[in-house]
This record gives sequence, structure tokens and C-alpha cells, in this order.
Amino acid sequence: MIPLFVFPYPGTAQRTKSSLSAGEQRYAEKGLKDNRYFFYFINSSISNLGSEEEKTLFKEAIQRDMIAQMLYMKFLFHESFIEIKHSQRILIDLYRKTLTRDIGITSELLGDFARASIKSQKYRSQHYLKLGYRDLAEAKIFFKMSDHYRETLYSMRLYKYVEAIKKAKHGKRYAFYTKLEANADPYSRTEWGYLPFDDLKKNIGALSEEKKDYFTRIHYDNYYRTIESKSFYDMIWENPRLEEVPEYPDYLKLH
Repeated sequence: MIPLFVFPYPGTAQRTKSSLSAGEQRYAEKGLKDNRYFFYFINSSISNLGSEEEKTLFKEAIQRDMIAQMLYMKFLFHESFIEIKHSQRILIDLYRKTLTRDIGITSELLGDFARASIKSQKYRSQHYLKLGYRDLAEAKIFFKMSDHYRETLYSMRLYKYVEAIKKAKHGKRYAFYTKLEANADPYSRTEWGYLPFDDLKKNIGALSEEKKDYFTRIHYDNYYRTIESKSFYDMIWENPRLEEVPEYPDYLKLH
């Protein structure tokens, strides 16, 4: 007669526990790797053009990621993964705000420069204008796609926001090319997209004395550079103030 209950071999529970820990380690490791990219990608946008609200969100996301790294090094993979997901939830809010701002800037630049482009009757200027509006439209499409992913797929949503922000940045580049070509000498054959960074910065700054600093900041952001020598991300890493995170004291007690 086969017994109704079969007690597991003593090693079964241990293997199950080890397998669970290994799975949590893989999830935490991938999450930390994803976060490194998400922070790198958004850093120039926040450093150059970020509002105080955006900087506050970015700071907390960085702090929680630092705590997640600390927990990972202590082999507390479950707790590390919890903080990774918390950090990514904050990043989603931050990315949406940044993308909304970038789409607004792209639309504003294209609208402001469209009149000069049409008036110039230059084919290349109008071609740049069309490319800018194409990128703007694609940025909005990617924005909607990310918003319609399942809410808990944080990493997938963030990667789609990355694609949308890239398109918005391309649109801003084309907006500047539109205006530069419209203002250029009729016999000029300057390929604006191939100019060195500093030469392009000089030409963009000359478009408007009143908006020179603003345009320059946008130009730096378009190329994922920070206008200040030290980025906002670097500033937080130098002085993280992890005690500001409410859960931090409890994590210090874990071993």
C-alpha cells in the first residue's frame, strides 16, 4: 500500500532554498545592471535641464539603488531586489516627466523655426523640419506604447521610454539644423550633422542672444553631455545621505 504522505528527503528543502536564493541573485544582478544604464541615460537631461522636482526624484532613485547595491554585497538578494524595484518605480515617474518636457521642447523649437524654414524656401531646411516632426511623432508613439505595458514591467517600460527620449533628442537636433540652414548663406553647403560638437555649439548659441544659454544646454543634452564639470549623479554619489531613506536604518540591522 502506497502511503498517503511521503516526507521529502532532508536535502530537498535545502536545495529548494538554494535555488530560490540563486534566482533572487540573478534578478537582483540584472536589475542593478539595468539601473546603471537608466541612470547613465537620464543623467544629462536632469543635470542640464531638470527641475527641482525631477532632481528630487533622481536623488531618491540613486539613493535606493545604492542601498540595493549594499544589500547585494551582503548577500541579501531579496531585500536588494525590493529596493531595485522601488528605485525603478521612481525612475518611471522621472522618465515620464523628462519625456513630457523633451517632447514639449522639441515641439516648441520646431514650431518656432518652421516659419524661417518655409520663408527661406530652402529644400534642405524644410527637409530637416520634416525629419524633426517625424522624430517628434515617433517619440509620442513610443511614449504611449510604454504607458500601455503592464504596470509592473518596470524595466521594459523604462527601456521603451529610453527609445522615446532618443527620438525627442533627435527631433531637437533637426530643429536646430532647420534654423541654421534657413539662416545660412545661399551658397553654403555645410553639413550641420557632421560639424564637430564645439563648432555646432557656437552656431547654435548665435541663433539667439536671449536664449543662448538655454539653447546651449539643449545642445549638450542632445549629445548626452553635461554642461557643468560635475553631473548631478556624481554630486549625489559624493554625498549620498542615505539616512534620508526611511528604510535605511532597518537595513543596517540585517546581516
